[in-house]
Amino acid sequence: MRKQKKLLAVILSIIMIFSLAACGNNSNDEETIFNVATSGGHDTMNFFTTESSLVYDWLNILYDSLIAYDDEYNAIPRAAKDWTVYDDGKTWTFNLRDDIYFSDGEQLTSADVKWTYEHAIDSYMYSTHADGFESIECPDEFTVVFNCSHPKPDMLYQIIPILPEHVWANVEDPLTYETTDIVGSGPFRYDSARSGSGSTAFVKNGEYWGDVPKLDVLVFTKYDNTDAIAQALKLGEVDAAYTLEITQKETLEAAGNIDVQTFGTYDFEYVGYNLLDDICKDKTVRHAIDYCIDRDTVIEMSYAGLAEVAYGAVTQKDYRYDPADKRDFNIKKANEILDAAGYKDTNGDGIREMNGKKLSLEVITASDRSSWQSATVNMLITNCKEAGIEITWNPMEKTAMWDTCYDGNPGWQLIIDGWGGDADPGFIMCIFRDYEDTGYAGVSYQSKAFDNMYAKVYQTTDHKERAKYINDCQEILYEDCPYSYLCFPEVIQAVNSERWKGYKAGENGFFGNELNYNYCHIELK
Repeated sequence: MRKQKKLLAVILSIIMIFSLAACGNNSNDEETIFNVATSGGHDTMNFFTTESSLVYDWLNILYDSLIAYDDEYNAIPRAAKDWTVYDDGKTWTFNLRDDIYFSDGEQLTSADVKWTYEHAIDSYMYSTHADGFESIECPDEFTVVFNCSHPKPDMLYQIIPILPEHVWANVEDPLTYETTDIVGSGPFRYDSARSGSGSTAFVKNGEYWGDVPKLDVLVFTKYDNTDAIAQALKLGEVDAAYTLEITQKETLEAAGNIDVQTFGTYDFEYVGYNLLDDICKDKTVRHAIDYCIDRDTVIEMSYAGLAEVAYGAVTQKDYRYDPADKRDFNIKKANEILDAAGYKDTNGDGIREMNGKKLSLEVITASDRSSWQSATVNMLITNCKEAGIEITWNPMEKTAMWDTCYDGNPGWQLIIDGWGGDADPGFIMCIFRDYEDTGYAGVSYQSKAFDNMYAKVYQTTDHKERAKYINDCQEILYEDCPYSYLCFPEVIQAVNSERWKGYKAGENGFFGNELNYNYCHIELK
């Protein structure tokens, strides 16, 4: 009998162990995890030095900003519950909410806003928006006043993460600060335990003052290419795709359970010229190459028609540049201006020379974009050859490309790459301003005429005046031609609509559109 009782006790113990294990598994199963596949990694989570649009997305969910955007990109309250503007746009007063707390329990106050904005001028991504502040005052814990040297038309375009002063003020060098213990006040918190090996994870902030995310965990997983992303989406290994290509769009649409859509962006693609190079510094050569670019072919062959021709950097339709004298595809014109400038083929090899130096240039691209950029590069090689310009192609790993072309290195000539702006139509052109080294544009472009005109873009709140200054800036850039603009590409994104609901298709995408609505509202069906 005792043996039977002992055996029964053992059996009951085993049952309890498995029951507890089962409860644990159920708990894990009930944890709502949303996994977004990306084709690119990120550089750093540091507010000051990141150059990644993906990290921009992450900062927007880790921290609060003074304002947010609605679906039409109008400013709406976030950390600031309201605001008032005085003195023709020179003085802005923001009244803060008093129920916002950082993840370490400290309350968000006007001191945090003041510290962030005073130091944002040192950041890569936010310095333009921080320009023009004469002083920032904190009359009390929840009021902050910005006194500006000129009207500040971009004040309500600023999605600047508010950093905790009590953390960052003690950092020896904010520009090099790296930590996995991120203290933020946003709807998500960084999860260092789940991050690593190509994944970056965030857990919901259940004490968030605003809309608490429906998700428990948000994960971004890096894949080597978009083919791998599409396959993972079809197999259910991920729930959404941050970016896809046209070939995957058609395949995923046929699956029937995936919502695949195409969106406009604030991005533009370009051919950039290193103005430190002896050949590229000649504007005639740059104009000739511009005439050799068949943008219609670029859009059709590299983007499957999902792009629009670009003549400037500003994507917003009300501000797009439409030059009166376009340098559209015209090889005859390219030959004419090179002839007039004295570039001749003296030995009959088909390549022009000047002072004994061949008109031979190398174009660099990122190797992870080579599959779809090859048509653009081959078009450039073929058409330039007809104008007597030799083009060779050097695809390289993206980080190596950036290190080569954006650090004042004179040892390169052409690059094909892209930039992305934000809701402020003037912001993207800050890359062309004169900086101590190469500027953000990376091509060592310097123009006092442009700098002076660009300053005017941020010194008026009159819409018509601002539109004129933005147009004038683009006119200067088009003539100087530090870039040959190619197109405004669209982006393809996808969500598994069979499993998920609550998300919206915004004007600029499901994700990466300066809105965090979908990250907070998407939920299992």
